[in-house]
Amino acid sequence: MKLARYWTRGQGEAIDDDGQRVRIVARGWSDESMDAARDRAREIAQRVAQRILSNPDQQHQYQYGDRPLPEPVIQEFSPSAVVTRNAYGSLILNADNLMFVDIDRENAKPSQAVQDRVRSVAERHDFSARVYKTAGGYRVLIGNVSFQAGSSETETLLNEFGSDPLYMRLCRIQESFRARLTPKPWRCRFHQPPFSFPFETPRAEAEYRNWESAYNSKAAAYSTCGYVTTFGGIRIAPEFEDLVYYHDQETKATSNLPLA
Repeated sequence: MKLARYWTRGQGEAIDDDGQRVRIVARGWSDESMDAARDRAREIAQRVAQRILSNPDQQHQYQYGDRPLPEPVIQEFSPSAVVTRNAYGSLILNADNLMFVDIDRENAKPSQAVQDRVRSVAERHDFSARVYKTAGGYRVLIGNVSFQAGSSETETLLNEFGSDPLYMRLCRIQESFRARLTPKPWRCRFHQPPFSFPFETPRAEAEYRNWESAYNSKAAAYSTCGYVTTFGGIRIAPEFEDLVYYHDQETKATSNLPLA
């Protein structure tokens, strides 16, 4: 799992022979300490500034696939499962080995065909597949078998289920399965956060916390997914029992609230 527990921002600059100056603020991360994250932020900012100065046309062409997502860690279940908050404020369950399958709206029509396909794959591999309806399609959770996110075997199975290609790519890059636990703000008729993590100033963090409180109030009236059925019998591996329970509780999967 690509995850960093310490995040901050740092500034770097570069000056060419004519005295032209470029200043950049970049995110830095570390699993060791805030100081290490700060050093990395400055290093990245300086490197980007130098690159922009030497080739301005490439200033928006940097690749971030090798970096962890800039998400604060909210809760840790174990080294292989943590909850983070994503860029638009929703809580995300990140798991190394508990497979979640995201089937988007385009591939989720008609719904019976989706369920038939999930049933077929589950029976073929002897999976216990929990099926949930989401606002954008379906979510499948495989409860009885452990998988390695990003492996060729995993990608083959995600393809068999008809998973969203963008979700598959994110799993591969971040080396983890991801399941959104709380609603998307705009589906709750609410706006996105005013600032992004990590915060540049105490004021930015304070405004974010106010947003977070209001978002939680709005989100309370919605569920993130609704439990539909299980194919292959309800079989949950002992190491996944707490995670499955937590997922269903936090998503309000049995509440019958509107999906968001």
